[in-house]
Amino acid sequence: MLVEEGFVCMSNDVQLHGKGLFSKEEVTVSINKKINSGVLFTVNNGNKESISANVENVSNATRNTVLTNGNESICLIEHFLAACSILGVNDIEVITNKNELIIGDGSAIHWRDAFLKANLCSTVKEKIDLSKTIFVKKDKKQITAIPHDGFKVSYCMDWEHPALGKLYASWEPKDGSEKILRARTFAIKEENDYFGVTETLLTLDEKGFNKKLHEPLEPLYHKILDIIGDLRLSGINPLEVNMHVIGFKSGHELNVELAKELSVSLRGGS
Repeated sequence: MLVEEGFVCMSNDVQLHGKGLFSKEEVTVSINKKINSGVLFTVNNGNKESISANVENVSNATRNTVLTNGNESICLIEHFLAACSILGVNDIEVITNKNELIIGDGSAIHWRDAFLKANLCSTVKEKIDLSKTIFVKKDKKQITAIPHDGFKVSYCMDWEHPALGKLYASWEPKDGSEKILRARTFAIKEENDYFGVTETLLTLDEKGFNKKLHEPLEPLYHKILDIIGDLRLSGINPLEVNMHVIGFKSGHELNVELAKELSVSLRGGS
Protein backbone atom coordinates (compact mmCIF):
# COMPACT_ATOMS: atom_id res chain seq x y z
CA MET A 1 0.00 0.00 0.00
CA LEU A 2 1.19 3.51 -0.82
CA VAL A 3 0.01 6.60 1.03
CA GLU A 4 1.18 9.91 -0.41
CA GLU A 5 -0.16 13.43 -0.99
CA GLY A 6 -3.79 12.58 -0.42
CA PHE A 7 -3.61 9.27 -2.29
CA VAL A 8 -4.04 5.72 -1.05
CA CYS A 9 -3.08 3.14 -3.68
CA MET A 10 -3.43 -0.63 -3.58
CA SER A 11 -2.98 -2.66 -6.77
CA ASN A 12 -5.20 -1.06 -9.47
CA ASP A 13 -7.35 0.78 -6.93
CA VAL A 14 -6.73 4.34 -5.76
CA GLN A 15 -8.41 6.65 -3.27
CA LEU A 16 -8.18 10.45 -3.20
CA HIS A 17 -9.23 13.04 -0.64
CA GLY A 18 -9.84 16.71 -1.34
CA LYS A 19 -12.19 19.62 -0.79
CA GLY A 20 -15.41 19.87 -2.74
CA LEU A 21 -16.23 23.04 -4.66
CA PHE A 22 -19.94 23.00 -3.90
CA SER A 23 -20.21 21.02 -0.66
CA LYS A 24 -17.22 22.83 0.91
CA GLU A 25 -16.55 19.51 2.66
CA GLU A 26 -13.98 16.76 2.22
CA VAL A 27 -14.71 14.59 -0.76
CA THR A 28 -13.40 11.03 -0.88
CA VAL A 29 -13.13 9.40 -4.30
CA SER A 30 -12.22 5.75 -4.86
CA ILE A 31 -11.33 4.52 -8.35
CA ASN A 32 -11.51 0.78 -8.96
CA LYS A 33 -11.18 -1.42 -12.03
CA LYS A 34 -14.55 -2.77 -13.17
CA ILE A 35 -14.60 -4.95 -16.27
CA ASN A 36 -16.82 -3.88 -19.18
CA SER A 37 -18.22 -0.90 -17.27
CA GLY A 38 -16.86 1.99 -19.32
CA VAL A 39 -16.69 4.83 -16.79
CA LEU A 40 -19.25 4.38 -14.03
CA PHE A 41 -19.82 6.94 -11.27
CA THR A 42 -21.31 5.75 -7.97
CA VAL A 43 -22.57 8.22 -5.39
CA ASN A 44 -22.35 6.64 -1.93
CA ASN A 45 -23.69 9.17 0.56
CA GLY A 46 -26.15 6.81 2.20
CA ASN A 47 -27.54 4.76 -0.65
CA LYS A 48 -25.34 3.67 -3.55
CA GLU A 49 -26.56 5.11 -6.84
CA SER A 50 -24.64 4.45 -10.05
CA ILE A 51 -24.58 6.78 -13.06
CA SER A 52 -22.96 5.87 -16.36
CA ALA A 53 -20.77 8.44 -18.11
CA ASN A 54 -23.23 8.78 -20.98
CA VAL A 55 -24.53 11.89 -22.68
CA GLU A 56 -28.10 10.67 -22.15
CA ASN A 57 -27.56 11.17 -18.42
CA VAL A 58 -26.58 14.86 -18.64
CA SER A 59 -28.96 16.99 -16.58
CA ASN A 60 -27.12 20.31 -16.68
CA ALA A 61 -24.17 21.78 -18.56
CA THR A 62 -24.18 25.44 -17.61
CA ARG A 63 -21.08 25.99 -15.45
CA ASN A 64 -19.95 22.37 -15.32
CA THR A 65 -21.28 19.05 -16.59
CA VAL A 66 -23.74 17.25 -14.32
CA LEU A 67 -24.96 13.67 -14.70
CA THR A 68 -28.03 12.10 -13.07
CA ASN A 69 -29.85 8.77 -12.90
CA GLY A 70 -33.02 10.43 -11.66
CA ASN A 71 -32.27 9.80 -7.99
CA GLU A 72 -28.74 11.10 -7.54
CA SER A 73 -26.46 13.41 -9.48
CA ILE A 74 -22.71 13.85 -9.90
CA CYS A 75 -21.00 17.07 -11.03
CA LEU A 76 -17.53 18.29 -12.01
CA ILE A 77 -16.94 15.17 -14.10
CA GLU A 78 -15.48 16.82 -17.22
CA HIS A 79 -11.88 17.16 -15.96
CA PHE A 80 -11.91 13.56 -14.80
CA LEU A 81 -13.22 12.28 -18.13
CA ALA A 82 -10.65 14.34 -20.02
CA ALA A 83 -7.85 12.69 -18.02
CA CYS A 84 -9.43 9.28 -18.69
CA SER A 85 -9.50 10.01 -22.41
CA ILE A 86 -5.97 11.37 -22.73
CA LEU A 87 -4.43 8.62 -20.58
CA GLY A 88 -6.46 5.71 -21.95
CA VAL A 89 -8.31 4.88 -18.73
CA ASN A 90 -11.49 2.82 -19.14
CA ASP A 91 -13.62 0.21 -17.37
CA ILE A 92 -13.54 1.80 -13.93
CA GLU A 93 -15.98 2.55 -11.15
CA VAL A 94 -15.59 5.95 -9.49
CA ILE A 95 -17.13 6.00 -6.01
CA THR A 96 -17.63 9.36 -4.29
CA ASN A 97 -19.18 10.23 -0.92
CA LYS A 98 -20.56 13.54 -2.28
CA ASN A 99 -22.44 14.64 -5.37
CA GLU A 100 -19.24 15.98 -6.87
CA LEU A 101 -15.66 15.07 -7.62
CA ILE A 102 -12.54 16.73 -6.21
CA ILE A 103 -11.78 20.13 -7.78
CA GLY A 104 -8.08 20.25 -6.86
CA ASP A 105 -6.50 23.36 -8.40
CA GLY A 106 -9.11 23.37 -11.16
CA SER A 107 -7.07 21.21 -13.54
CA ALA A 108 -6.95 17.46 -14.21
CA ILE A 109 -3.41 16.95 -12.95
CA HIS A 110 -4.51 15.23 -9.72
CA TRP A 111 -6.40 12.64 -11.77
CA ARG A 112 -3.31 12.09 -13.93
CA ASP A 113 -1.22 11.46 -10.83
CA ALA A 114 -3.80 9.04 -9.41
CA PHE A 115 -4.05 7.04 -12.64
CA LEU A 116 -0.29 6.75 -12.90
CA LYS A 117 0.10 5.63 -9.29
CA ALA A 118 -2.56 2.93 -9.78
CA ASN A 119 -1.15 1.86 -13.18
CA LEU A 120 -4.50 2.42 -14.91
CA CYS A 121 -3.19 4.10 -18.07
CA SER A 122 -2.97 2.62 -21.56
CA THR A 123 -1.97 3.79 -25.03
CA VAL A 124 -4.67 5.55 -27.06
CA LYS A 125 -4.65 5.26 -30.85
CA GLU A 126 -6.92 6.79 -33.47
CA LYS A 127 -8.95 3.98 -35.03
CA ILE A 128 -12.38 5.39 -35.88
CA ASP A 129 -13.06 7.59 -38.90
CA LEU A 130 -15.58 10.41 -38.69
CA SER A 131 -17.70 10.04 -41.80
CA LYS A 132 -19.11 13.57 -42.00
CA THR A 133 -18.75 17.07 -40.60
CA ILE A 134 -20.88 17.81 -37.54
CA PHE A 135 -21.74 21.43 -36.75
CA VAL A 136 -23.45 22.77 -33.62
CA LYS A 137 -24.27 26.44 -33.11
CA LYS A 138 -26.05 28.61 -30.56
CA ASP A 139 -26.09 32.39 -30.91
CA LYS A 140 -22.47 33.44 -31.54
CA LYS A 141 -21.02 30.24 -30.11
CA GLN A 142 -20.24 27.18 -32.19
CA ILE A 143 -18.36 23.91 -32.24
CA THR A 144 -17.71 21.54 -35.11
CA ALA A 145 -16.08 18.16 -35.73
CA ILE A 146 -14.43 17.65 -39.12
CA PRO A 147 -12.98 14.42 -40.60
CA HIS A 148 -9.22 14.63 -40.13
CA ASP A 149 -6.04 12.57 -40.24
CA GLY A 150 -5.66 11.94 -36.51
CA PHE A 151 -7.23 13.65 -33.50
CA LYS A 152 -6.95 17.39 -32.98
CA VAL A 153 -8.77 20.08 -30.97
CA SER A 154 -8.65 23.83 -31.58
CA TYR A 155 -10.28 26.65 -29.64
CA CYS A 156 -10.97 30.29 -30.47
CA MET A 157 -11.57 32.68 -27.58
CA ASP A 158 -13.03 36.17 -27.85
CA TRP A 159 -13.18 37.90 -24.45
CA GLU A 160 -13.40 41.65 -24.04
CA HIS A 161 -10.65 41.70 -21.43
CA PRO A 162 -7.03 42.85 -21.73
CA ALA A 163 -5.75 39.62 -20.10
CA LEU A 164 -7.47 37.47 -22.73
CA GLY A 165 -9.02 39.04 -25.82
CA LYS A 166 -8.99 37.20 -29.15
CA LEU A 167 -6.84 34.08 -28.80
CA TYR A 168 -6.39 30.75 -30.57
CA ALA A 169 -4.81 27.47 -29.46
CA SER A 170 -4.63 23.98 -30.90
CA TRP A 171 -3.63 20.61 -29.49
CA GLU A 172 -3.08 17.07 -30.68
CA PRO A 173 -1.69 14.05 -28.80
CA LYS A 174 1.81 14.39 -30.26
CA ASP A 175 2.09 17.72 -28.40
CA GLY A 176 2.15 15.84 -25.07
CA SER A 177 -0.48 15.75 -22.35
CA GLU A 178 1.10 18.04 -19.74
CA LYS A 179 -0.11 21.41 -21.06
CA ILE A 180 -3.70 20.14 -21.28
CA LEU A 181 -3.91 18.22 -18.01
CA ARG A 182 -2.38 21.00 -15.91
CA ALA A 183 -4.51 23.77 -17.46
CA ARG A 184 -6.69 25.22 -14.69
CA THR A 185 -10.29 26.34 -14.86
CA PHE A 186 -10.84 30.06 -14.43
CA ALA A 187 -13.72 32.37 -13.62
CA ILE A 188 -14.35 36.03 -12.96
CA LYS A 189 -13.88 37.25 -9.39
CA GLU A 190 -17.62 37.64 -8.70
CA GLU A 191 -18.26 34.00 -9.51
CA ASN A 192 -15.32 32.65 -7.53
CA ASP A 193 -16.26 34.92 -4.62
CA TYR A 194 -19.70 33.32 -4.62
CA PHE A 195 -18.17 29.85 -4.18
CA GLY A 196 -15.48 31.06 -1.79
CA VAL A 197 -12.58 29.94 -4.00
CA THR A 198 -11.15 33.25 -5.19
CA GLU A 199 -7.79 32.63 -3.52
CA THR A 200 -7.49 28.94 -4.36
CA LEU A 201 -8.58 28.86 -8.01
CA LEU A 202 -7.53 30.88 -11.02
CA THR A 203 -9.49 34.14 -10.77
CA LEU A 204 -9.88 36.94 -13.30
CA ASP A 205 -10.58 40.53 -12.23
CA GLU A 206 -10.27 43.86 -14.05
CA LYS A 207 -6.47 43.79 -13.60
CA GLY A 208 -5.88 40.25 -14.79
CA PHE A 209 -5.35 36.82 -13.22
CA ASN A 210 -4.59 36.41 -9.52
CA LYS A 211 -2.02 33.71 -10.19
CA LYS A 212 0.78 33.33 -12.69
CA LEU A 213 -0.32 31.28 -15.69
CA HIS A 214 1.60 28.13 -16.52
CA GLU A 215 1.79 29.58 -20.03
CA PRO A 216 0.05 32.43 -21.87
CA LEU A 217 -2.53 30.15 -23.52
CA GLU A 218 -3.44 28.16 -20.39
CA PRO A 219 -7.08 29.39 -20.40
CA LEU A 220 -7.54 28.06 -23.95
CA TYR A 221 -5.92 24.75 -23.09
CA HIS A 222 -8.43 24.40 -20.27
CA LYS A 223 -11.24 24.93 -22.77
CA ILE A 224 -9.69 22.13 -24.83
CA LEU A 225 -9.57 19.97 -21.69
CA ASP A 226 -13.30 20.59 -21.18
CA ILE A 227 -14.09 19.68 -24.78
CA ILE A 228 -12.23 16.38 -24.51
CA GLY A 229 -13.95 15.51 -21.23
CA ASP A 230 -17.43 16.38 -22.43
CA LEU A 231 -17.00 14.49 -25.70
CA ARG A 232 -16.13 11.33 -23.73
CA LEU A 233 -19.84 11.28 -22.88
CA SER A 234 -20.47 10.13 -26.46
CA GLY A 235 -19.52 6.68 -25.19
CA ILE A 236 -16.31 6.66 -27.22
CA ASN A 237 -12.91 8.06 -26.27
CA PRO A 238 -12.68 11.13 -28.56
CA LEU A 239 -8.93 10.63 -28.95
CA GLU A 240 -9.68 7.38 -30.81
CA VAL A 241 -11.53 9.31 -33.53
CA ASN A 242 -9.89 10.79 -36.63
CA MET A 243 -11.39 14.26 -36.34
CA HIS A 244 -10.54 17.90 -35.83
CA VAL A 245 -12.82 19.53 -33.25
CA ILE A 246 -12.96 23.32 -33.42
CA GLY A 247 -14.69 25.39 -30.76
CA PHE A 248 -15.49 29.09 -31.09
CA LYS A 249 -16.50 30.62 -27.75
CA SER A 250 -18.14 27.28 -26.96
CA GLY A 251 -18.68 25.82 -23.50
CA HIS A 252 -20.15 22.76 -21.83
CA GLU A 253 -23.62 23.12 -23.36
CA LEU A 254 -22.39 23.01 -26.95
CA ASN A 255 -19.78 20.37 -26.09
CA VAL A 256 -22.59 18.12 -24.82
CA GLU A 257 -24.66 18.75 -27.95
CA LEU A 258 -21.69 17.72 -30.07
CA ALA A 259 -21.25 14.61 -27.91
CA LYS A 260 -24.86 13.67 -28.68
CA GLU A 261 -24.28 14.09 -32.41
CA LEU A 262 -21.05 12.10 -32.24
CA SER A 263 -22.74 9.29 -30.34
CA VAL A 264 -25.22 8.88 -33.18
CA SER A 265 -22.71 9.33 -36.00
CA LEU A 266 -20.00 7.05 -34.63
CA ARG A 267 -22.43 4.29 -33.79
CA GLY A 268 -23.87 4.19 -37.28
CA GLY A 269 -27.07 6.15 -36.70
CA SER A 270 -28.68 8.45 -39.24
